[in-house]
Amino acid sequence: MNKKPKVLVISRDSWNDTNNSGNTLSNMFQNWDADSIANLYCRDEIPSNPICKNYFKISESLLVKKLLRKIDTAGYSFKIEELENQKNHTSEIKNEESEKKFYNFFRKYRWHFFLWLRELLWSIVNWKSKKLDNFLSEFNPDVIFTTSYDSFYTHKLVYYAKKKTNAKLVVFHCDDLVTFRQHSFSPLYWINRIILRLYMNKTIRLSDLNYCIIEEQARVYHEIYNSEFKLLYKTGSFKKEPIISETHQPIKIVYTGNVIYGRINTLIQFADILKKINKTETKAELYIYTANEINEQDKNKLLSSNSVHLMGKVAYDQIPLILSDSDVLLHVESFDKHLMKATALSFSTKIVDYLEAGKTILAIGWEKSASIKYIEDNNIGFTANKTQEIENVLNEIISSPGKLNQIGNEAWKFAQKKHNKEIVLRNFEEEINLLNRK
Repeated sequence: MNKKPKVLVISRDSWNDTNNSGNTLSNMFQNWDADSIANLYCRDEIPSNPICKNYFKISESLLVKKLLRKIDTAGYSFKIEELENQKNHTSEIKNEESEKKFYNFFRKYRWHFFLWLRELLWSIVNWKSKKLDNFLSEFNPDVIFTTSYDSFYTHKLVYYAKKKTNAKLVVFHCDDLVTFRQHSFSPLYWINRIILRLYMNKTIRLSDLNYCIIEEQARVYHEIYNSEFKLLYKTGSFKKEPIISETHQPIKIVYTGNVIYGRINTLIQFADILKKINKTETKAELYIYTANEINEQDKNKLLSSNSVHLMGKVAYDQIPLILSDSDVLLHVESFDKHLMKATALSFSTKIVDYLEAGKTILAIGWEKSASIKYIEDNNIGFTANKTQEIENVLNEIISSPGKLNQIGNEAWKFAQKKHNKEIVLRNFEEEINLLNRK
């Protein structure tokens, strides 16, 4: 078997299988050897995946320390086995916990002041270093793979790495960071968006291969740039058809994933409708699994229905078991105008996990949201496009328990053709190999 090209993955978060971005990377590069892949990332987080062992970290805390002259270099390389040293590991855990608190606050408010403060930090502190240059030259990648981000500094990092290594650049686009089909009355938002568009223009121009996560995004980007945007789906293992199981009484609805970006409000609306439906008899219950912190006010709203169970965070390898023990898998998007427009071309990779489980999917959100549209267009689940429709759709599901297994199985068969690991990864690897030979 031919040896695969050496790939440097540049990511904002650490490569950790417990988050969506890390799990997606592991999904793509699962056939790479450890000596053929490395990760340059920008968070005080501990990587955790079975593939990559070689890392370089630059983080905001290191930039601050360099600014205060406590350290000489705002980044360092390490191999994952080095974290087995208890002293180093304890230090990394403390840094990770501190950064999580900061980013939870940041994600909650997302004020442009914080966005620009972060960009200012990356601009005034010199993150370029001999250590970084040595890491890049020693690994000497054939290909740089990165996801497109809404932070300017990640684009600068990609430009620097490409210039130093002369590697081919592959960019994976998961969110709409290009169009102006957004909803905001803030002039700061539009200034930020215009600057981001300039960075995206340059990144796409420099790239040798561009991927989009869904057809609609590829179509829109092609219209704007008049260049090719290939599709790269998240994959699953569809070798074994899901086992037909008896429907729970009451019907068990499961939600896994983030509750940020306004999704918590849709879940609260769903909980209110569930309370109404269960007024005389408990017909359905919702189990929410999320790593995100839920504030007390929202928690009380969710739990007031007595039909909602907050299960907290679980290890990623437990998710398939949780999904298989459900009757209905819930996906929600925000109905907030600003967030609706922002996520119009975004596709939730969680949906592929849902399809792999072979259970009925209920998707709630704006009809033009890519995730909702995907389920609706391909007839692979129930959808509710307005909050007023949720009750009717939920009643339809509750009144047809005998059909749930059949609906889930048909969706599984659809995904087997479109998201099959062997087919998607074979095409991806062939395209990377071909690019490397050019």
